[in-house]
Amino acid sequence: MPEERYEIEEKLRRKKMRGYIYAAFIIIIFYFLLKNSRSVSLAIDHVITVVQPIFIGFAMAFLMNPLMVFFEKRFDNLFKKIWKNQQTAQRANRVVSSVIALVIFMGIVSYIIATIMPNLINTIVYLANHIDNQAAAVLDYCNYVTKGRYEQALMQAKEYKIGDLMEEGLDFLEQYIDYDQSKMMTTITSSVLSIGKIFINVIIGAFVSIYVLLSKEIFKGQAKKLICGLFRPNYANIILEISRKSGDIFYGFIIGKIIDSIIIGIICYIGCLIMKMPYPILVSVIIGVTNVVPVFGPYIGAIPTVLIIFLTEPKKGIYFLIFVLILQQIDGNLIGPKILGNSTGISSFWVVFAVVLGGGFFGFWGMLIAVPIVAIIYYITGKIARYMVKQRGFPEETTDYISLDHIDVENNTLVPYSPFHDEEKKARRRGIKHKKPNTK
Repeated sequence: MPEERYEIEEKLRRKKMRGYIYAAFIIIIFYFLLKNSRSVSLAIDHVITVVQPIFIGFAMAFLMNPLMVFFEKRFDNLFKKIWKNQQTAQRANRVVSSVIALVIFMGIVSYIIATIMPNLINTIVYLANHIDNQAAAVLDYCNYVTKGRYEQALMQAKEYKIGDLMEEGLDFLEQYIDYDQSKMMTTITSSVLSIGKIFINVIIGAFVSIYVLLSKEIFKGQAKKLICGLFRPNYANIILEISRKSGDIFYGFIIGKIIDSIIIGIICYIGCLIMKMPYPILVSVIIGVTNVVPVFGPYIGAIPTVLIIFLTEPKKGIYFLIFVLILQQIDGNLIGPKILGNSTGISSFWVVFAVVLGGGFFGFWGMLIAVPIVAIIYYITGKIARYMVKQRGFPEETTDYISLDHIDVENNTLVPYSPFHDEEKKARRRGIKHKKPNTK
């Protein structure tokens, strides 16, 4: 008995010692990162730049996978008839389906760029060349709406030319900014080279995406094999379950959000054609693309589109604003829930929290992927909380804790709040034995 007790105590001591070592190691790493934050940030940026084609390839494979699976199912019988060897038929089917998925994906992206860029450039050039006339038309409309009450102020505002004001602003800035033409040429050259590098990375990413799709089962098997080898069976099962759930959350949210945004863009385009709005393709693409961002996306897209239409035709700009607000209500309460369902499993507060945090740290892409990441963290935290309360013999449902006042230590039960508990606590502070009221 003493030897067994000694062994148990020794195991506990070693376990605590390992915990102290891990904690010290984490603190040292955190201090090092904090002390050398600038160098670490530059190193991370360099690593991200180097592996950017791989990231792009995995992202493309992630988006292309549903298309590939769709064609793979349709071509399965055809390739089995052509090749008697089942493995050869599956391999050929996978190659053809992956290439078709890549062609469709690149075609959709190229069509969107080819559609939006000329319209966007033409709109910017037109507004830049006619900005004074557009602003004068808006002021005339404001004078008409207000029935001439502020006519004098509005007419005085028409005398100021926006182009002249911009030139005056640039002259003012040149007094405080050291303007160097050579630096400007260097900036333009570096920007062009960056665009060219992104284009090359996309091409490399396209090839990477094909290889990822061709070997996705092998990658999954290798990852699972490594998990089973590194961790105990019960921990390995937890990691595998979390991995499956993470995949479901990412696919359910991102793919669903893209489909939802495409539908909203199409509806917006049809609405613009019916109402004879200017630049229907441009505003519809902007509304559709920004709708990918949860919560704030619709409002981000509404600001430039309403402004563009308002400068062209003020009355239609107001109508378009009303149309967009109605469209977003329909999307938020009808279309979005039907497509997305409860794919994330988190409340509206956590969605807003994720978007604000992701946008603040990583911009547009952070706003897009922050929601599924927070949903995964929320899911893991919930699993840990349920496991811990179950170990202590408490109920697992959150609703059982909403009205919790305290834990009965003797019976190990949850005691809900009641006004009697407050009176009892006050009586104890005064040293008076409080009697429980008779409820009979």
